[in-house]
Amino acid sequence: MTTPVKVLLADRDYRRFWIAQMLYGGVIGTLRFTFVWLVVTLTEWPSAEGLVAIALGLPAMLLSLPAGAWSDRVDRKRLFMVWTAVNTGALAVFTVVIAVGWATTYWAAVAAVVIGTTVTINPPNLQAMVPLLVAPERLMNAVALQNGASQAASFAGLGIGGIAIAVFGDAGGFGLLTVASLLSMVLMRGVNLPRPTPTIDEPDEGIWQSIKSGVRFASSAEPVRTLLLLALVLGSSFSVMQVSMPRVVEEVYERGSASAGIVLGAFGVGMFSSSAFLAGRKSMLHGINLAVYIGVGLGLGQFVLSLATNFWTAIVVMLGWGINAGIAMTSHRTLIQRHTPVEMMGRVMGLMMMGFIGGLPVGALIASLLAGPVGPVVTMRIVGLATIGITMLLTWRRSIVALR
Repeated sequence: MTTPVKVLLADRDYRRFWIAQMLYGGVIGTLRFTFVWLVVTLTEWPSAEGLVAIALGLPAMLLSLPAGAWSDRVDRKRLFMVWTAVNTGALAVFTVVIAVGWATTYWAAVAAVVIGTTVTINPPNLQAMVPLLVAPERLMNAVALQNGASQAASFAGLGIGGIAIAVFGDAGGFGLLTVASLLSMVLMRGVNLPRPTPTIDEPDEGIWQSIKSGVRFASSAEPVRTLLLLALVLGSSFSVMQVSMPRVVEEVYERGSASAGIVLGAFGVGMFSSSAFLAGRKSMLHGINLAVYIGVGLGLGQFVLSLATNFWTAIVVMLGWGINAGIAMTSHRTLIQRHTPVEMMGRVMGLMMMGFIGGLPVGALIASLLAGPVGPVVTMRIVGLATIGITMLLTWRRSIVALR
């Protein structure tokens, strides 16, 4: 029997794209861990890792929307190739800086801004490519497959990166990301990406007018507006965990970088499992999924994680939380792409990524402010409960639950 996954992966262009974006997603996700762990080893100041995480995520907050507008105006494949080459070069340079012993907290912050900028341009572009490569009836399957692979690579990279750091030092983690970035560029080179076919008439306008048009559409069109708000809430909330957990693993569980990577990587295993299952489904009740798996599940996962008292319990919690997130993110991405015209796709994906990735500075700031007074464990507990309250208000509405 031919399954949707087999159909998608039998297509050479989608298959190469899928592997390339999986590697690139692994780079983005692992960057947060490698930078935070580097700072943990450089200083004992508990707020330092949050401040470096702000430096890493700030470019995404500022540049994701312009990057999405840029993607709507140029050749998307060429844009990916150019900026991935720049990102590979930046990672290689910082790997050398660490290897020769020049890394300090200051230079880590500078590198975070530079590398954070180079990786910001491509995520909206990659998201906007998916509807161009698959038939409309395969969109949910492609989203699940892409989302699961990207997130799984992101969190698997945490485990592999943690081991690389344990064996080769901090330079090993960044060297691994340099290789992954280079491979994603090589794979994307062989993808034949169709040009988008406009579905609405848009005036020929400058980049800033194009950005304004995207914002106007996103702020006025439901359910896109609510879905974008959810992206910001989830990106900020989840970043608190990513910033806090390395310190928890070191101080509470009394373990090193490999263990920290494995704990975070368990989330990716869970997310890949549920996403792979959904990639074979023909349909889902996406609105109900939003209410259950985002409205309650994502915040609850962080709260329960804060109660984990040891390494093994944390792995089990992260695995279950990842399974929940795979369902949540598949429905979220499917709905936002179904309700966005193709010529607006880059800008809306830019806004979505501005929430998910750009939420890092917001979450990092929260973690930095709370780390001193209450510590990383209580910080996650507070943020988990707050996330449940906010996401329930956004998703437990008839207009959202009714979405298919």
